Amino acid sequence: MKPFDYIPVATIAEVCSLLSEHGPDASVLAGGTDLLIKLRRASTKPPKVLLDTSRANELGGIIESDGGILIRPHTTHSQLLRSNVLRTFAPCLVSAASTIGSPQIRNRGTIGGNIMNAATCADTVPPLIALGAIVTLQSKTGRRELDLAELFLKPYQTRARPDELLTAVHFCKLPANARSAFIKLGRRNALSISRLSVAAILQINDDGRIGDARIVPGSVFPVWKRATTAEAMLVGEKPAVKLFAAAGKKVAGQMIKEAERRWSSEYKEPVIAVLVRRALEQAAVAHPALRDKPAVPQTSKSAVSAISKSATPEHVERLAGLETRNTADLEVCATITTTINGRSHTLAVPAHWTLLDLLRDQLGFTGTKCGCEIGECGACTVLLDGEPVNSCLVLAPQIAGRHVLTVEGLRQRGKLHPLQESFMDCDAVHCGFCTPGMLMSAKALLDLNPHPTETQIRTAISGNLCRCTGYQQIIDAVAKAAPHYQRETATCKPVELVNK
Repeated sequence: MKPFDYIPVATIAEVCSLLSEHGPDASVLAGGTDLLIKLRRASTKPPKVLLDTSRANELGGIIESDGGILIRPHTTHSQLLRSNVLRTFAPCLVSAASTIGSPQIRNRGTIGGNIMNAATCADTVPPLIALGAIVTLQSKTGRRELDLAELFLKPYQTRARPDELLTAVHFCKLPANARSAFIKLGRRNALSISRLSVAAILQINDDGRIGDARIVPGSVFPVWKRATTAEAMLVGEKPAVKLFAAAGKKVAGQMIKEAERRWSSEYKEPVIAVLVRRALEQAAVAHPALRDKPAVPQTSKSAVSAISKSATPEHVERLAGLETRNTADLEVCATITTTINGRSHTLAVPAHWTLLDLLRDQLGFTGTKCGCEIGECGACTVLLDGEPVNSCLVLAPQIAGRHVLTVEGLRQRGKLHPLQESFMDCDAVHCGFCTPGMLMSAKALLDLNPHPTETQIRTAISGNLCRCTGYQQIIDAVAKAAPHYQRETATCKPVELVNK
């Protein structure tokens, strides 16, 4: 990654002031799951200034009012999943968040980044448009609001000016008679980019007829929009399979009309018709999708309070050397204080390094593997404040004041962790390249849920790819360790994500 000036910011006012000063020469960093991949490309011109907004607390959180919901842009996809308010009043958004990337990506990626990146495959955009979302853009000179559908000019380009910052996304709660659904089509069940998607909302009146309908397909039109012609077919009618199938064909026809026929049309035309029909069927028959399901366990930032206090002498020596050496040759550096494997350290790190670079190249924690460097393989998984993240997609200065746990920190006073023992007993190691990341994802799961089902284990490791295809042994190893696992987070309190 090419060097750039790095400025951590703590308030909206400070961000807007710096954006006004630097304009298009500045880039805003929050989760970084898209931006850091882009900055790694040789063809990408790096920004002169990177504004790290991850410490701006006023940019995070979900706020409920009597009639609406406001989501701050730093809210992660995992936080969307854990919100009971969204489960009750915007279940299609929760469904969309659950399909994004992997647990590691969802723990870092933000709703603001998903919107402002403006990729046609962005999963949260169709449900937000269906919900009638309005975005707030703020600059040094003031603020303005736009319907989310009006924000986008074309793929990867929005109407936001270089000096503007997304500060809020808000929409009305769905009424009691509303049903919603989100369907996504990808090449696999996890770590999948949408090829096509559909968000659908139906309001069904007391007489059993549809009072309002909203259909928003993703990766279909040049920019996102509601399929108003198909929606009009539904209003006043009673839900029926034939009606929904006709609406699906109408959306497919609109796609061909606006995007014209191309090589992919032969595939997309019938598929989008079926996806629309299925989404409408789900919305018609299911009571608001996630209302009656129990909340997903919430992760506390204190979840690492009992992490390993041990580190090998070699690692301590490396850390001490890094803390005292002359850093004049490290280009633009950031001085941070962080905790790694239970030990607090003050480090000077180049601003353009990732956490993966820091762990492997300077600190010697080579158990964290370098694989794809785009967040798809999970080999570099570590725990950041108790949550699994891809260290290749975390900028090193972003770990200031936080706790990092690597596979080296699992061992306690010379004794292997129960998961490590179980992996050996079940022959789950194989070539060993994916094993450290698998262990960290499994630890995060068992810290929150010491008695997981097989489905929950599969979900927890869905962001970790095994090139030896040894998944069943890995699942068996996690299941075997679970009964003997002592929760290290039993005294932790859940993070409060919703403010009223």
